[in-house]
Amino acid sequence: MFLVECAGCGLANTFDQPYAIHAGFSNVGFLYDDNGTQTLIWSSYDPAYVAIVGGVHPWALSPEQKSQLETSLKPAPGGGAWRFANPPRCTRCGAPIRGSIEQDIYYLKYSGSIDLDTGMRFAEALKPAA
Repeated sequence: MFLVECAGCGLANTFDQPYAIHAGFSNVGFLYDDNGTQTLIWSSYDPAYVAIVGGVHPWALSPEQKSQLETSLKPAPGGGAWRFANPPRCTRCGAPIRGSIEQDIYYLKYSGSIDLDTGMRFAEALKPAA
């Protein structure tokens, strides 16, 4: 169990992980939804991901590649989009509790998040081909 205290309201946000996970060491990408309370996680070696942006790890993408990836994704289950700029947020007051992938290589896995890292399943997060 990992806790992140909100500077805004003091809530100890609880995550079912032993610590903040380093995306680079794990070779995964992650994005938070617009609400900042769900996480999308995928392997940076997943063929469906590589087909969109090439062999570039998610934290090293250009602005154009980020935009291309964001527009390829289905909406988040709670509505809104997955975005590189979205930070994780307090589940009570909505204040940011860490940085987005653009500022922080460590991620938090919220309850109900979408973890596509195992089994190379990134294609499940993509909009159907037109």
